[in-house]
Amino acid sequence: MSLIEKISDQAMTLTPSERRLVENVIESPTAAALGTAGALARAVGVHEATASRLAKKLGFDSYAAFRDALRDEFIATRETATRFEKTIAESSSDTILGKLARDEALTLGGIEDFIKPEQISDIASLLMTANRIFIYGYGNAEVLALMMVKRFRRFGKNVQQLDPGPRGLAEQMLGLDSGDVVLSFAFRRPPRGHAALIETAKEVGATTIVISGKSGALLTPRPDHLLAAPRGGDPDAFQTLTVPMTVCNAIVIAAGFTAKKESLKKLDRLGQLIERFE
Repeated sequence: MSLIEKISDQAMTLTPSERRLVENVIESPTAAALGTAGALARAVGVHEATASRLAKKLGFDSYAAFRDALRDEFIATRETATRFEKTIAESSSDTILGKLARDEALTLGGIEDFIKPEQISDIASLLMTANRIFIYGYGNAEVLALMMVKRFRRFGKNVQQLDPGPRGLAEQMLGLDSGDVVLSFAFRRPPRGHAALIETAKEVGATTIVISGKSGALLTPRPDHLLAAPRGGDPDAFQTLTVPMTVCNAIVIAAGFTAKKESLKKLDRLGQLIERFE
């Protein structure tokens, strides 16, 4: 189990001080992996004992063991991304475009440190076998929600984009049933309606999926499936949608493989209909 998964498992049991520590670790894993419990505690203004208590709550015998796990997961596994960064550095410039491209390449290079290929396959299978798919994106995530709605409609799935307003959202959730899937996005903070969506889905036995940044580990209630990976850009400033967009595209491609013959048949039929309507 990865650290993100362990944190997600314990998210609802964390105290406010422990949550502050976790948020710091999520945002700066390398610093936490190389520092001491005292340094981590001082960075967020809590007692050193809180760091040790957090490590044990996450299943480690000591903070040292927790730090070793951080090193294994966030330092050793980044060698490939580091090499890639060095490769493209020769053609770099100080333009906005050049810096953005380098940052995105570095972030994408480490995406499988957080999301495994089998997770993508599992999500694709769930979506392709769902009775209906409900997709919720609030704010900047609306563009991702719209893309996924269009992609899965092309596969012949019954897909609905959820209304961001509370009344419209409630009306659409009225008919939610077991066998349905709710896919949503969460980045800097849980979107409006997140808790209500997850709780409603759990009540009826529908499956919940969330695509998020690293902060997804702290989502409560926890979804059935979480795809959490850091986004490109400064966590304290502008961040892009490149990473979650890549995750979405990977799911779409995997979904096509899941039911290849039927998917191609639907897309062929779509082409015929487009010609008819045009």
